Amino acid sequence: MSRVLPDPPRLLLGVSSLDQPVRTTRDRQLEVASRFKEPESLAVALVKGIDAGAQGVIAPPTTDVREALAELNKDLPLYARLLHTSPAEDLRWDPVFLSNPSEEAAQSQRIGRRTGKGSVSLLPLGMSGDLASRVLPRMEREVAFFNLKAVRGIAVAASATDLALAGGQHKFFERVTRFAHHRRWLAGFETRNLGHLLGRCKSWAFTPDFVIGPVNPRGVGMTPDAERVLREIRASQVRVIACELRAGGLVALEEGAAYARRHGAWGLCVELVDMDDVPKELKGLAPAAAA
Repeated sequence: MSRVLPDPPRLLLGVSSLDQPVRTTRDRQLEVASRFKEPESLAVALVKGIDAGAQGVIAPPTTDVREALAELNKDLPLYARLLHTSPAEDLRWDPVFLSNPSEEAAQSQRIGRRTGKGSVSLLPLGMSGDLASRVLPRMEREVAFFNLKAVRGIAVAASATDLALAGGQHKFFERVTRFAHHRRWLAGFETRNLGHLLGRCKSWAFTPDFVIGPVNPRGVGMTPDAERVLREIRASQVRVIACELRAGGLVALEEGAAYARRHGAWGLCVELVDMDDVPKELKGLAPAAAA
């Protein structure tokens, strides 16, 4: 009998802002990156965040994150953010494809024959057959950088999610979900197009374990627009974990969190860059405190 997966987390601590662009000032991002430059300082913040009520850490498999986790004498619940780089990077830097474009076309045809899918014109040629076939092996390699016993789920990075969404590749979402569920992990999808993704999930009759997308009082990052995003959240059965709560620093964290919850968000994902006092601010947002 297969084991029933748990509900998605209500509160996640995100650390992607340490090495990837986010909606905030450059000075703020550099300040936070400097604060957690040493593995010990990041490790302490992660432990305190979990102790304060975060139900997991969502993190890419970067060296700084792995070094911080290695400092700990206990496992923290992890949600691996994959892929760390855009799948388009595979094409941009692949020396075989750069020197021999015909090989890219041939590989696309081979993938298409294996999967029974034709080309999708909105995707780069080398991914037009089946995006999942290209990225799943890299997901498996990247998640292996973590202690797999600590992994509770995966969150597909927006660069991959939105590429599949643009190409209408519903099989991508299904295959990634099967990949995760086979390992008893939750499968989530980060997106910069929350309204579009929720609408597409409804038309596909597909319900992922959770999606992560921007929800905030200023509508920053809420695509195609705030009204559509809120309408789709209300109408959808998909559990939405709201991110970018501070709208790039325009609103207070508490205000953004309250707004997201009031409009139907299942949970919150709070980045380190959004906080000055990690345990204090997360404690105020923990599900028990918000109830």
